[in-house]
Amino acid sequence: MNFLKGKGFPLIRRILSQVPLSLVLIALLLPASRVFFFDLGLRWQYIFLFSFFSASLLTPLCSALALKLKILDQPDWRKIHEQPTPLLGGVAVYIAFSMALLLNAVFLPGMKSLLLGATLIFSMGLMDDVRPLPALLKFVLQVAISLVVILWGGIHLTFFYHATWAPLINIPLTVLWMVGMTNAMNFFDGIDGLASALSILCALFLGILAFNTDQPALGWFAVALMGSCAGFIPYNFRFRKSALLFLGDAGSTFLGFTLAGLAVLGQWSATSHFVSLAAPILIFGVLIFDMVYVNLSRIKNRQARSFTELLTCVNKDHLHHRLLLLGFARKEVVFIICTLSVCLGVSALIIMDQKLIEGLLGLFQAFLILGLVVTLMLKGRERVPKEGDRRKTLRRREDRMRAGDFKDMVSR
Repeated sequence: MNFLKGKGFPLIRRILSQVPLSLVLIALLLPASRVFFFDLGLRWQYIFLFSFFSASLLTPLCSALALKLKILDQPDWRKIHEQPTPLLGGVAVYIAFSMALLLNAVFLPGMKSLLLGATLIFSMGLMDDVRPLPALLKFVLQVAISLVVILWGGIHLTFFYHATWAPLINIPLTVLWMVGMTNAMNFFDGIDGLASALSILCALFLGILAFNTDQPALGWFAVALMGSCAGFIPYNFRFRKSALLFLGDAGSTFLGFTLAGLAVLGQWSATSHFVSLAAPILIFGVLIFDMVYVNLSRIKNRQARSFTELLTCVNKDHLHHRLLLLGFARKEVVFIICTLSVCLGVSALIIMDQKLIEGLLGLFQAFLILGLVVTLMLKGRERVPKEGDRRKTLRRREDRMRAGDFKDMVSR
Protein backbone atom coordinates (compact mmCIF):
# COMPACT_ATOMS: atom_id res chain seq x y z
CA MET A 1 0.00 0.00 0.00
CA ASN A 2 2.86 2.38 0.75
CA PHE A 3 4.20 1.71 -2.74
CA LEU A 4 0.84 2.57 -4.31
CA LYS A 5 0.58 5.75 -2.26
CA GLY A 6 4.11 6.75 -3.24
CA LYS A 7 5.42 5.98 -6.69
CA GLY A 8 2.96 3.20 -7.54
CA PHE A 9 0.11 5.22 -9.00
CA PRO A 10 2.31 7.52 -11.14
CA LEU A 11 4.18 4.46 -12.46
CA ILE A 12 0.96 2.59 -13.25
CA ARG A 13 -0.51 5.68 -14.90
CA ARG A 14 2.61 6.10 -17.00
CA ILE A 15 2.55 2.47 -18.16
CA LEU A 16 -1.16 2.57 -18.98
CA SER A 17 -0.72 5.80 -20.97
CA GLN A 18 1.64 3.98 -23.34
CA VAL A 19 -0.74 1.09 -24.03
CA PRO A 20 -2.96 2.93 -26.58
CA LEU A 21 0.11 4.18 -28.45
CA SER A 22 1.56 0.67 -28.54
CA LEU A 23 -1.69 -0.76 -29.90
CA VAL A 24 -1.86 1.90 -32.63
CA LEU A 25 1.72 1.19 -33.67
CA ILE A 26 1.11 -2.56 -33.77
CA ALA A 27 -1.95 -1.96 -35.97
CA LEU A 28 0.04 0.28 -38.33
CA LEU A 29 2.83 -2.30 -38.56
CA LEU A 30 0.45 -4.94 -39.88
CA PRO A 31 0.98 -5.47 -43.63
CA ALA A 32 -2.78 -5.28 -44.18
CA SER A 33 -2.88 -1.77 -42.68
CA ARG A 34 -0.04 -0.57 -44.87
CA VAL A 35 -1.64 -2.01 -48.00
CA PHE A 36 -4.99 -0.45 -47.02
CA PHE A 37 -3.49 3.04 -46.75
CA PHE A 38 -1.35 2.71 -49.87
CA ASP A 39 -4.18 1.37 -52.04
CA LEU A 40 -6.39 4.31 -51.06
CA GLY A 41 -3.66 6.77 -52.03
CA LEU A 42 -3.05 7.71 -48.38
CA ARG A 43 0.65 6.94 -48.30
CA TRP A 44 1.73 10.27 -46.79
CA GLN A 45 -0.98 9.99 -44.12
CA TYR A 46 0.33 6.53 -43.18
CA ILE A 47 3.91 7.81 -42.98
CA PHE A 48 2.89 10.75 -40.81
CA LEU A 49 0.79 8.65 -38.45
CA PHE A 50 3.48 6.02 -38.02
CA SER A 51 6.30 8.50 -37.39
CA PHE A 52 4.10 10.58 -35.07
CA PHE A 53 2.95 7.69 -32.88
CA SER A 54 6.43 6.13 -32.88
CA ALA A 55 8.02 9.33 -31.61
CA SER A 56 5.20 9.79 -29.07
CA LEU A 57 5.85 6.32 -27.68
CA LEU A 58 9.64 6.48 -27.74
CA THR A 59 10.16 9.99 -26.32
CA PRO A 60 9.20 9.26 -22.68
CA LEU A 61 11.23 6.04 -22.85
CA CYS A 62 14.26 8.02 -24.02
CA SER A 63 13.69 10.50 -21.20
CA ALA A 64 13.67 7.69 -18.65
CA LEU A 65 16.81 6.19 -20.22
CA ALA A 66 18.62 9.55 -20.08
CA LEU A 67 17.72 9.91 -16.41
CA LYS A 68 18.89 6.38 -15.71
CA LEU A 69 22.23 6.92 -17.49
CA LYS A 70 22.51 10.51 -16.19
CA ILE A 71 22.79 11.94 -19.70
CA LEU A 72 21.60 15.40 -18.69
CA ASP A 73 22.01 18.93 -19.95
CA GLN A 74 23.43 20.84 -17.01
CA PRO A 75 22.48 24.53 -16.65
CA ASP A 76 25.17 27.19 -16.97
CA TRP A 77 25.41 30.95 -17.53
CA ARG A 78 24.57 30.83 -21.27
CA LYS A 79 21.65 28.38 -21.03
CA ILE A 80 18.07 29.26 -20.25
CA HIS A 81 16.95 26.21 -18.26
CA GLU A 82 17.69 26.14 -14.55
CA GLN A 83 17.50 22.42 -13.76
CA PRO A 84 19.39 19.43 -15.21
CA THR A 85 17.25 18.14 -18.09
CA PRO A 86 17.46 14.78 -19.87
CA LEU A 87 18.81 14.65 -23.39
CA LEU A 88 18.28 11.81 -25.93
CA GLY A 89 15.07 13.29 -27.37
CA GLY A 90 16.84 13.13 -30.72
CA VAL A 91 17.05 9.34 -30.39
CA ALA A 92 13.26 9.07 -30.49
CA VAL A 93 13.04 11.42 -33.49
CA TYR A 94 15.76 9.54 -35.39
CA ILE A 95 14.26 6.08 -34.79
CA ALA A 96 10.72 7.18 -35.67
CA PHE A 97 11.90 8.90 -38.85
CA SER A 98 14.07 5.98 -39.98
CA MET A 99 11.40 3.35 -39.34
CA ALA A 100 8.81 5.36 -41.29
CA LEU A 101 11.12 5.60 -44.30
CA LEU A 102 11.96 1.89 -44.15
CA LEU A 103 8.28 0.98 -44.11
CA ASN A 104 7.65 3.28 -47.06
CA ALA A 105 10.59 1.65 -48.92
CA VAL A 106 10.89 4.30 -51.64
CA PHE A 107 14.38 5.75 -52.10
CA LEU A 108 15.52 8.09 -54.85
CA PRO A 109 19.14 8.24 -56.05
CA GLY A 110 21.10 10.17 -53.48
CA MET A 111 18.59 9.57 -50.71
CA LYS A 112 20.42 6.58 -49.27
CA SER A 113 23.69 8.50 -49.11
CA LEU A 114 21.87 11.35 -47.35
CA LEU A 115 20.42 8.90 -44.81
CA LEU A 116 23.89 7.46 -44.22
CA GLY A 117 25.30 10.93 -43.67
CA ALA A 118 22.42 11.85 -41.36
CA THR A 119 23.06 8.67 -39.36
CA LEU A 120 26.75 9.57 -38.99
CA ILE A 121 25.84 13.10 -37.90
CA PHE A 122 23.35 11.67 -35.41
CA SER A 123 25.95 9.25 -34.02
CA MET A 124 28.50 12.03 -33.60
CA GLY A 125 25.92 14.20 -31.86
CA LEU A 126 25.00 11.33 -29.54
CA MET A 127 28.63 10.90 -28.54
CA ASP A 128 28.79 14.65 -27.91
CA ASP A 129 25.72 14.42 -25.65
CA VAL A 130 27.34 11.66 -23.61
CA ARG A 131 30.81 13.21 -23.53
CA PRO A 132 31.44 16.62 -25.15
CA LEU A 133 33.68 16.59 -28.24
CA PRO A 134 36.04 19.43 -29.25
CA ALA A 135 34.38 21.97 -31.54
CA LEU A 136 37.11 21.75 -34.17
CA LEU A 137 36.81 17.95 -34.33
CA LYS A 138 33.03 18.18 -34.79
CA PHE A 139 33.44 20.72 -37.59
CA VAL A 140 36.01 18.60 -39.43
CA LEU A 141 33.79 15.51 -39.16
CA GLN A 142 30.75 17.46 -40.37
CA VAL A 143 32.70 18.62 -43.44
CA ALA A 144 33.95 15.07 -44.11
CA ILE A 145 30.45 13.58 -43.78
CA SER A 146 29.03 16.24 -46.09
CA LEU A 147 31.67 15.42 -48.71
CA VAL A 148 30.81 11.72 -48.47
CA VAL A 149 27.14 12.48 -49.11
CA ILE A 150 27.95 14.84 -51.99
CA LEU A 151 30.51 12.67 -53.77
CA TRP A 152 28.88 9.28 -53.19
CA GLY A 153 25.30 10.38 -53.68
CA GLY A 154 26.03 12.83 -56.47
CA ILE A 155 23.91 15.55 -54.88
CA HIS A 156 24.99 19.17 -54.78
CA LEU A 157 23.75 22.68 -55.37
CA THR A 158 23.72 23.90 -58.96
CA PHE A 159 24.52 27.58 -58.75
CA PHE A 160 26.67 27.05 -61.84
CA TYR A 161 26.27 24.35 -64.48
CA HIS A 162 27.19 23.52 -68.10
CA ALA A 163 30.82 24.25 -67.34
CA THR A 164 33.78 22.01 -66.51
CA TRP A 165 34.73 24.24 -63.57
CA ALA A 166 31.22 24.29 -62.07
CA PRO A 167 31.82 21.45 -59.52
CA LEU A 168 34.77 23.39 -58.10
CA ILE A 169 32.28 26.01 -56.91
CA ASN A 170 29.11 23.97 -56.44
CA ILE A 171 30.65 21.34 -54.14
CA PRO A 172 32.21 23.81 -51.64
CA LEU A 173 28.96 25.79 -51.61
CA THR A 174 27.04 22.59 -50.86
CA VAL A 175 29.40 21.73 -48.01
CA LEU A 176 28.95 25.25 -46.64
CA TRP A 177 25.16 24.90 -46.90
CA MET A 178 24.96 21.52 -45.16
CA VAL A 179 27.43 22.29 -42.39
CA GLY A 180 25.93 25.74 -41.88
CA MET A 181 22.34 24.51 -41.57
CA THR A 182 23.45 21.65 -39.30
CA ASN A 183 24.95 24.09 -36.82
CA ALA A 184 22.27 26.73 -37.27
CA MET A 185 19.60 24.26 -36.15
CA ASN A 186 21.80 23.29 -33.22
CA PHE A 187 22.09 26.95 -32.20
CA PHE A 188 18.29 27.29 -32.16
CA ASP A 189 17.96 24.37 -29.77
CA GLY A 190 18.38 26.80 -26.91
CA ILE A 191 14.77 27.28 -25.89
CA ASP A 192 11.97 24.76 -25.38
CA GLY A 193 10.30 23.68 -28.60
CA LEU A 194 12.10 26.08 -30.95
CA ALA A 195 14.33 23.70 -32.93
CA SER A 196 11.62 21.05 -33.29
CA ALA A 197 9.00 23.66 -34.32
CA LEU A 198 11.32 25.14 -36.95
CA SER A 199 12.08 21.64 -38.22
CA ILE A 200 8.35 20.95 -38.60
CA LEU A 201 7.88 24.19 -40.53
CA CYS A 202 10.87 23.62 -42.83
CA ALA A 203 9.75 20.04 -43.51
CA LEU A 204 6.17 21.23 -44.09
CA PHE A 205 7.10 23.80 -46.74
CA LEU A 206 9.61 21.50 -48.43
CA GLY A 207 6.96 18.77 -48.47
CA ILE A 208 4.37 21.08 -50.05
CA LEU A 209 6.89 22.13 -52.70
CA ALA A 210 7.79 18.48 -53.36
CA PHE A 211 4.20 17.36 -53.91
CA ASN A 212 3.43 20.41 -56.07
CA THR A 213 6.48 19.76 -58.28
CA ASP A 214 5.73 16.03 -58.78
CA GLN A 215 8.42 14.78 -56.39
CA PRO A 216 6.32 12.57 -54.09
CA ALA A 217 9.28 10.59 -52.72
CA LEU A 218 10.80 13.80 -51.35
CA GLY A 219 7.37 14.75 -50.00
CA TRP A 220 7.13 11.46 -48.11
CA PHE A 221 10.65 12.07 -46.80
CA ALA A 222 9.56 15.47 -45.46
CA VAL A 223 6.35 14.04 -43.98
CA ALA A 224 8.32 11.40 -42.04
CA LEU A 225 10.53 14.10 -40.57
CA MET A 226 7.55 16.29 -39.75
CA GLY A 227 5.66 13.45 -38.06
CA SER A 228 8.61 12.41 -35.89
CA CYS A 229 9.12 16.01 -34.71
CA ALA A 230 5.38 16.44 -34.09
CA GLY A 231 5.37 13.34 -31.88
CA PHE A 232 8.32 14.68 -29.90
CA ILE A 233 7.30 18.32 -29.43
CA PRO A 234 4.55 17.81 -26.77
CA TYR A 235 7.27 16.62 -24.39
CA ASN A 236 9.61 19.49 -25.29
CA PHE A 237 7.16 22.39 -25.50
CA ARG A 238 4.73 22.40 -22.57
CA PHE A 239 2.64 25.36 -21.52
CA ARG A 240 3.51 26.67 -18.05
CA LYS A 241 5.92 23.80 -17.54
CA SER A 242 9.53 23.14 -18.43
CA ALA A 243 10.54 20.61 -21.07
CA LEU A 244 10.64 16.94 -20.06
CA LEU A 245 13.70 16.45 -22.25
CA PHE A 246 15.76 18.11 -24.99
CA LEU A 247 16.69 17.04 -28.50
CA GLY A 248 20.35 17.19 -27.60
CA ASP A 249 23.10 17.67 -30.18
CA ALA A 250 22.17 14.30 -31.66
CA GLY A 251 18.66 15.48 -32.49
CA SER A 252 19.28 19.09 -33.50
CA THR A 253 22.28 18.38 -35.76
CA PHE A 254 20.47 15.39 -37.32
CA LEU A 255 17.44 17.55 -38.13
CA GLY A 256 19.54 20.38 -39.55
CA PHE A 257 21.66 18.08 -41.71
CA THR A 258 18.70 16.06 -42.98
CA LEU A 259 16.64 19.12 -43.89
CA ALA A 260 19.64 20.74 -45.61
CA GLY A 261 20.20 17.56 -47.63
CA LEU A 262 16.52 17.36 -48.56
CA ALA A 263 16.69 20.94 -49.86
CA VAL A 264 19.63 19.98 -52.09
CA LEU A 265 17.92 16.84 -53.40
CA GLY A 266 14.88 18.60 -54.86
CA GLN A 267 14.14 20.69 -57.92
CA TRP A 268 11.77 23.23 -56.42
CA SER A 269 10.52 25.04 -59.50
CA ALA A 270 9.75 24.03 -63.09
CA THR A 271 9.74 27.60 -64.39
CA SER A 272 13.05 29.07 -63.20
CA HIS A 273 16.37 27.69 -62.01
CA PHE A 274 16.81 30.81 -59.88
CA VAL A 275 13.47 30.24 -58.15
CA SER A 276 14.46 26.61 -57.50
CA LEU A 277 17.48 27.91 -55.58
CA ALA A 278 15.64 30.82 -53.94
CA ALA A 279 12.80 28.74 -52.46
CA PRO A 280 14.97 26.80 -49.94
CA ILE A 281 16.78 30.03 -49.03
CA LEU A 282 13.43 31.53 -48.07
CA ILE A 283 12.31 28.43 -46.17
CA PHE A 284 15.56 28.35 -44.18
CA GLY A 285 15.71 32.15 -44.01
CA VAL A 286 15.52 32.48 -40.22
CA LEU A 287 18.29 29.91 -39.72
CA ILE A 288 20.49 31.53 -42.39
CA PHE A 289 19.95 34.99 -40.94
CA ASP A 290 20.84 34.00 -37.38
CA MET A 291 23.95 32.11 -38.45
CA VAL A 292 25.27 34.95 -40.64
CA TYR A 293 24.36 37.80 -38.29
CA VAL A 294 25.79 36.21 -35.15
CA ASN A 295 29.09 35.20 -36.75
CA LEU A 296 29.60 38.59 -38.41
CA SER A 297 28.73 40.29 -35.12
CA ARG A 298 31.27 38.20 -33.22
CA ILE A 299 33.97 38.98 -35.78
CA LYS A 300 33.14 42.70 -35.79
CA ASN A 301 33.15 42.89 -31.98
CA ARG A 302 36.41 40.91 -31.85
CA GLN A 303 34.90 38.14 -29.79
CA ALA A 304 36.49 35.79 -32.34
CA ARG A 305 39.86 36.74 -33.86
CA SER A 306 40.43 33.48 -35.72
CA PHE A 307 38.45 30.67 -37.29
CA THR A 308 39.14 28.40 -34.32
CA GLU A 309 37.90 31.04 -31.90
CA LEU A 310 34.79 31.49 -34.05
CA LEU A 311 34.04 27.76 -33.69
CA THR A 312 34.48 27.80 -29.92
CA CYS A 313 32.94 31.20 -29.18
CA VAL A 314 29.70 30.98 -27.18
CA ASN A 315 27.46 33.75 -25.93
CA LYS A 316 23.83 34.71 -25.46
CA ASP A 317 23.62 36.63 -28.73
CA HIS A 318 21.33 34.51 -30.91
CA LEU A 319 17.91 35.73 -32.03
CA HIS A 320 16.00 33.93 -29.27
CA HIS A 321 18.39 35.28 -26.63
CA ARG A 322 17.90 38.84 -27.87
CA LEU A 323 14.11 38.51 -27.84
CA LEU A 324 14.20 37.13 -24.30
CA LEU A 325 16.37 40.02 -23.15
CA LEU A 326 13.86 42.42 -24.70
CA GLY A 327 11.29 41.06 -22.25
CA PHE A 328 9.36 38.54 -24.33
CA ALA A 329 8.28 35.33 -22.60
CA ARG A 330 9.78 32.06 -23.81
CA LYS A 331 6.59 30.86 -25.50
CA GLU A 332 6.23 34.27 -27.14
CA VAL A 333 9.76 34.01 -28.51
CA VAL A 334 8.97 30.65 -30.09
CA PHE A 335 5.77 32.10 -31.57
CA ILE A 336 7.59 35.16 -33.00
CA ILE A 337 10.38 33.16 -34.62
CA CYS A 338 7.99 30.55 -36.02
CA THR A 339 5.77 33.32 -37.42
CA LEU A 340 8.80 34.77 -39.23
CA SER A 341 9.58 31.33 -40.60
CA VAL A 342 6.00 30.88 -41.81
CA CYS A 343 6.05 34.26 -43.57
CA LEU A 344 9.23 33.33 -45.43
CA GLY A 345 7.93 29.84 -46.20
CA VAL A 346 4.73 31.25 -47.68
CA SER A 347 6.88 33.51 -49.86
CA ALA A 348 8.62 30.39 -51.17
CA LEU A 349 5.24 28.88 -52.10
CA ILE A 350 4.15 32.10 -53.82
CA ILE A 351 7.21 32.28 -56.11
CA MET A 352 7.22 28.53 -56.86
CA ASP A 353 5.57 28.88 -60.31
CA GLN A 354 7.00 32.32 -61.06
CA LYS A 355 10.00 33.48 -63.03
CA LEU A 356 13.19 35.38 -62.27
CA ILE A 357 11.67 38.80 -61.53
CA GLU A 358 9.06 37.37 -59.14
CA GLY A 359 11.76 35.32 -57.44
CA LEU A 360 13.86 38.44 -56.90
CA LEU A 361 10.83 40.23 -55.46
CA GLY A 362 10.26 37.32 -53.07
CA LEU A 363 13.85 37.55 -51.85
CA PHE A 364 13.54 41.34 -51.54
CA GLN A 365 10.46 40.89 -49.37
CA ALA A 366 12.41 38.46 -47.19
CA PHE A 367 15.22 41.00 -46.79
CA LEU A 368 12.68 43.60 -45.64
CA ILE A 369 11.27 41.20 -43.05
CA LEU A 370 14.74 40.29 -41.81
CA GLY A 371 15.60 44.00 -41.72
CA LEU A 372 12.97 44.38 -39.01
CA VAL A 373 14.59 41.47 -37.18
CA VAL A 374 17.96 43.21 -37.36
CA THR A 375 16.38 46.18 -35.60
CA LEU A 376 15.25 43.88 -32.78
CA MET A 377 18.69 42.25 -32.62
CA LEU A 378 20.41 45.64 -32.33
CA LYS A 379 17.93 46.72 -29.69
CA GLY A 380 18.50 43.57 -27.69
CA ARG A 381 22.26 43.84 -28.10
CA GLU A 382 22.44 46.49 -25.40
CA ARG A 383 21.07 44.01 -22.88
CA VAL A 384 23.22 40.99 -23.69
CA PRO A 385 25.25 40.09 -20.57
CA LYS A 386 28.95 39.54 -20.96
CA GLU A 387 30.30 36.01 -21.01
CA GLY A 388 30.18 34.55 -17.52
CA ASP A 389 27.83 37.23 -16.21
CA ARG A 390 25.22 35.52 -14.04
CA ARG A 391 22.93 38.50 -13.66
CA LYS A 392 19.26 37.63 -13.94
CA THR A 393 16.71 39.50 -15.99
CA LEU A 394 13.07 39.75 -15.02
CA ARG A 395 10.89 36.99 -16.43
CA ARG A 396 7.17 36.52 -16.60
CA ARG A 397 5.51 33.96 -14.39
CA GLU A 398 5.30 31.28 -17.12
CA ASP A 399 9.08 31.48 -17.61
CA ARG A 400 9.97 30.73 -14.00
CA MET A 401 10.70 27.06 -13.61
CA ARG A 402 8.75 25.76 -10.70
CA ALA A 403 10.67 23.71 -8.20
CA GLY A 404 8.37 20.73 -8.65
CA ASP A 405 8.79 20.43 -12.43
CA PHE A 406 11.92 18.33 -12.33
CA LYS A 407 10.58 16.18 -9.51
CA ASP A 408 7.40 15.56 -11.50
CA MET A 409 9.52 14.60 -14.48
CA VAL A 410 11.46 12.04 -12.46
CA SER A 411 8.33 10.57 -10.85
CA ARG A 412 6.69 10.10 -14.26
